[in-house]
Amino acid sequence: MTTLCFLWHMHQPFYKDLWSGEYKLPWTRLHALKDYAGMVEILAEFPGVHQTFNLVPSMVAQIDEYASGKASDPFLECALARAEDLSEAQRNFVLKYFFQANYDRLICRHPRYRELHERQARKEVFSAQDLRDLQVLNQLVWFDEDLLARDAELIELTRKGRQFSLDDQAVMARKQKEALARVLPVYRDFATRGHIEISTTPYYHPILPLLCDSDIAAVPHPGVALPPRFHYPHDAREQLERARAYML
Repeated sequence: MTTLCFLWHMHQPFYKDLWSGEYKLPWTRLHALKDYAGMVEILAEFPGVHQTFNLVPSMVAQIDEYASGKASDPFLECALARAEDLSEAQRNFVLKYFFQANYDRLICRHPRYRELHERQARKEVFSAQDLRDLQVLNQLVWFDEDLLARDAELIELTRKGRQFSLDDQAVMARKQKEALARVLPVYRDFATRGHIEISTTPYYHPILPLLCDSDIAAVPHPGVALPPRFHYPHDAREQLERARAYML
């Protein structure tokens, strides 16, 4: 008999600027919205399957801040603003970045999204309604597939598909916050019931041997170009202690 062990390594870089408090990129939020809860919830259909999820503390901290409303990022701010109130810089930001989604799997499944993509390729001028449709659709495609299939409000947004109102935009924002708030409780619940196990890493997910002594890189890779040596074993221990304290 063969025993197969699955360990899902859930990590994201720390996107928060500790000086300004702003999150520079949206990827923790978007991946938490699309995948992180659903990957665990699907195990309810397979009670005999047990898996391990390695949660990086700095990723968990980011999800927690988004769920509580303490975190934002330029992508989210542009998605939630009234299209009529977007500055020129924000309009340019939306038109540049809100088509960053898989064309075949995400954009083309929504006719209006594909239409807007084609119009942008032709450099056509977007009205406020065009921008609001883009704001909503760009966020809608990141929701978990199972949630999109069962949540009545998300089903209605998908069915409507275009000509979104400010109320529709507000629904999208509320459903996103609700979805993010589900993520960490799902892990706690499944772990408490023994359906999954949770492991963790040093707090900011550093490569500990390099943090202890960067010259160690030359051992497995003789001749590799090395930076000026840094040697911070105490920082490595601090990373471990912070992770243990946070995750417990």
